[in-house]
Amino acid sequence: MRSIAAVLLLGAHAAAQPQAAEVLAKAAHSYLHLHAIHVVATRTDSASPALGAMQVSGADYELAERPPGKFRAWTRSANSEALAVSDGATTWKALPKSKQWMKQEVAAVDDDPDEQPAPESREPRDLRDVVSRLLVERYVAIARIADAAEIVREEAYSLGHTKVPCYVIAARTQNVAHELWIDKARFLVLRDIQTGVRSRIEIKVKKLDVDDEVNDSVFTWTPEKKWAEVEMLVLPQEEHTTLTGMLAADFQLKSVTGEGVRLRDLRGSVVVLDFWATWCGPCRRELPAVEKLSTEFAGKVQFFGVNDEDKGTVTGFLKKNDYRFSVLMDGRRDVHRRYGIRSIPTVIIIDRGGVIRQHYVGGRSEETLRRAIEDALSGV
Repeated sequence: MRSIAAVLLLGAHAAAQPQAAEVLAKAAHSYLHLHAIHVVATRTDSASPALGAMQVSGADYELAERPPGKFRAWTRSANSEALAVSDGATTWKALPKSKQWMKQEVAAVDDDPDEQPAPESREPRDLRDVVSRLLVERYVAIARIADAAEIVREEAYSLGHTKVPCYVIAARTQNVAHELWIDKARFLVLRDIQTGVRSRIEIKVKKLDVDDEVNDSVFTWTPEKKWAEVEMLVLPQEEHTTLTGMLAADFQLKSVTGEGVRLRDLRGSVVVLDFWATWCGPCRRELPAVEKLSTEFAGKVQFFGVNDEDKGTVTGFLKKNDYRFSVLMDGRRDVHRRYGIRSIPTVIIIDRGGVIRQHYVGGRSEETLRRAIEDALSGV
């Protein structure tokens, strides 16, 4: 009788034990459908050159996100520290080691995960991208491409003062072996060890809040009194994000009134693209200047707003405010992605040869926009 009972018990346990692929799929689903997240983690890199001693380095990371457009991204290593914070209407950037900071009246645009390219194929564009890719997107990617995944054991992970039961999963992606500690209740990764031929990377989560646990205070920031405010501050992760000097990517969209517009057909004219949304406070403050300039430069410059909302919302907003400039509908966000739009308003000024002459992120004064348009017209 005892042996029969033991067999039945083992059979029930096996039936209840999920497969590794199922756990990975649940983890990907969890990350893609969180309403909000706040995670703090450390990363330790160990490299073993062909000749020489083991080299070890480390960094700290923090990421918080809540739609629409709120985020906090921070990283610190031995040589640098960078911070970017947005409350949805204002974005602050800071380099603490140099005690410099800046503020932009700009709203962050949240990507639709169902329309995103695979995370493993998308290059990071700013600090938020870098940290999000490390602490969130990589686990969606691993779930999609992992080979030979198996649950090797179950073990508790110390998260603060709490012991969190985890599935420990071994898997491979290309030439990298992964060991993922996945929270059995929330299906989020708490520890990640990846081992290559001569390298080892370990990411350990120190704090993890989701959804209603995330406090809104993480989405605001105040500089120290002695820090210097500057007009422009480029974080190390943003050095290659400007489009100025690049050939403008071609696209074809329909206007809110149904007319087709193709960018390459406008060669020979200066073109102004204003990425905006009706819900964006900084956009609403800048639109009167855009409307005024579109009238002032009529016949010389082609002005187009680019909006990803529904047609009814846009039509009603334009009518209510008596705006006459043309608005292109980018409901699938193809053009937003093509131009790397993560914050609005973004204004792109394109010269007669199709080259981007100015790429402004955040609200700009009427006079600043006017000078940039005149420069593009004169070929300066």
